[in-house]
Amino acid sequence: MRTDHRKTLKTIILIFGIVIGFASLLFAQDDIKEIGKKDQMQTLFGFDSKITGYGSLDTKFTRINDKDAVIIGGHGGVIFNSYFYFGLGAYGLVTTNQFTGTFPEESLDMQMGYTGLMMGFNIMPKKVVHFSIPLFVGVGNLELDHNNIFVENSAFLLFEPGLHLELNVVQFMKIGLGAGYRMVQGTNLRNDINDDDLSYWSGNFSLVFGKFK
Repeated sequence: MRTDHRKTLKTIILIFGIVIGFASLLFAQDDIKEIGKKDQMQTLFGFDSKITGYGSLDTKFTRINDKDAVIIGGHGGVIFNSYFYFGLGAYGLVTTNQFTGTFPEESLDMQMGYTGLMMGFNIMPKKVVHFSIPLFVGVGNLELDHNNIFVENSAFLLFEPGLHLELNVVQFMKIGLGAGYRMVQGTNLRNDINDDDLSYWSGNFSLVFGKFK
């Protein structure tokens, strides 16, 4: 099954536009409540700024090459003022994904992993239930093997936005449920595997640990 990246990207942009617009209104309301409490200008890295760390264990349920697949990994970094976060992450395919190749015409196994930058925005993070908008941008590698013998590989670029619903369990732990879309670009193989075969929606589950106040 082939994916129309243009239509998918337009849908993602529309959804993100609506969510970010809603988040901006909520954020503006919080700022209005703070007016009059402090005369000092507030800045991202000012005296009143709060920087904490976090780490997340992630599981993604998706499809790769028209087959059900599971990707696991994690990301970690810093949180600025409870709202913005930035870090590094790495993920890998853990389920078996086999198909009949053309070079050679044998059963081939697929190995895939990717790493990169994670950034995002938390909407009303102090509420017990709130939303998070993550964006992962990175590079990856796809390798094809036959009977554990290397056949070929290809690097690729990856763009993965998402929308998560998070639950504050305790001050140092959150549970996240959400969805994302993995958009892959740049795959170049002799066998019939391309960007569309690696791009798909995913359902995500996360355990997030850190200092959340």
